Amino acid sequence: MSSGGHIVPVWPFTRADPLKPPPQFADLRVSCPISEVELWDGSRSLLATRYDDIKQLLRDPRLSSDTARAGFPQSSATLAAARAGQRSFNRMDAPDHGPQRRMLTRDFSIGEIQALRPYLEGLVDDMVDRILGSEPPVDLVRELAQPVPSHVICRLLDLPPADSVFFQDRINAWMNLESSPDESKLAGTEVLDYLTAVVADRRETPGDDLISNLIRTHLSTGEVSQSSLVHALHLLLVGGFDTTANMIALGTILLLRHPDQLADLRDHPELMPGAVEEMLRYLSVAHHVAFRLALDDIDIKGTCIHAGTGVIAPLAAANYDPDAFSHPETFDVRRDARDHVAFGFGMHQCLGQHLARLELQIVFTALLARIPTLRLAIEPDRIRYKNAMIYGVDELPIAW
Repeated sequence: MSSGGHIVPVWPFTRADPLKPPPQFADLRVSCPISEVELWDGSRSLLATRYDDIKQLLRDPRLSSDTARAGFPQSSATLAAARAGQRSFNRMDAPDHGPQRRMLTRDFSIGEIQALRPYLEGLVDDMVDRILGSEPPVDLVRELAQPVPSHVICRLLDLPPADSVFFQDRINAWMNLESSPDESKLAGTEVLDYLTAVVADRRETPGDDLISNLIRTHLSTGEVSQSSLVHALHLLLVGGFDTTANMIALGTILLLRHPDQLADLRDHPELMPGAVEEMLRYLSVAHHVAFRLALDDIDIKGTCIHAGTGVIAPLAAANYDPDAFSHPETFDVRRDARDHVAFGFGMHQCLGQHLARLELQIVFTALLARIPTLRLAIEPDRIRYKNAMIYGVDELPIAW
């Protein structure tokens, strides 16, 4: 669309390379780093593309994360439906956000997550055993990428592992931008109903699990409502499963695309923690998050963002800014990528990032060590990439 004699780009943009962000980010970063874009419903928002600007925006309390506010920007009608009524703490502003996030902080601290390492290593080894015991090709998504995080979140919440099939299906439908708005909303409601029933059961028969502890220390005391607790659990279920599952699949594609990097990492497994940070930066799978609504006028390097304006601060754009990362289009497992913002920035950055890092480190260490001849079982151009809130693939056939 045109406006005042210039073309207003339509959001979201299209990728030229399935593993890299759209090239428009780089173009706009040079020509108009805070640019107006048109959304699916004809509304306009401002798009930031510089690393420093995006970090400044994401930590500014004058930008709201509350999707219930009129004028909050969304990438599609399906996303608008999926996020309608969301009351998890990642959709809350201060002062409501802090207390709800803090009730989970200890359970996702580095120390608590590191205690899961023996369990995770055993789980991944068992799954790799099953893969190696199968006749190739094997779908890595179904046999490893999805089961690892779903089993872990089931363990943390003390949910029956068999139920993971249900919430994998419902979360995939909720996140899928090709679902209709009604389909997406229904899938989200069904997960909330499932968790509501779990909370009711734990109130009657509490245990020593995370949900029971939250009921004892926060729900029973009146600190949070049952609805707030259910929405917080929904966030854990979605965040603890989908992002990591997609990173495992895409990270495998990325490593196979760069066999020299893969060999370096196999020969030097001590590089794995840094390599995971580089994978997170390079892939930036959370590509439909970091949307905000300005509550007041905000100045960003001379550009005024007026109150009531939608703001899009893509994490991938920040992670590919050459002023922050030299030659960002180059994948380098030896790069120091610790300053990436793949988990977000500011008070809403991902609560489960320590868990995601540990899962990814253990999975890729096992894959490279135990399946040294790992390869794709289809041509790369036949891989189907998902049109979803979190970027990924539907399936990934592998052989060895």
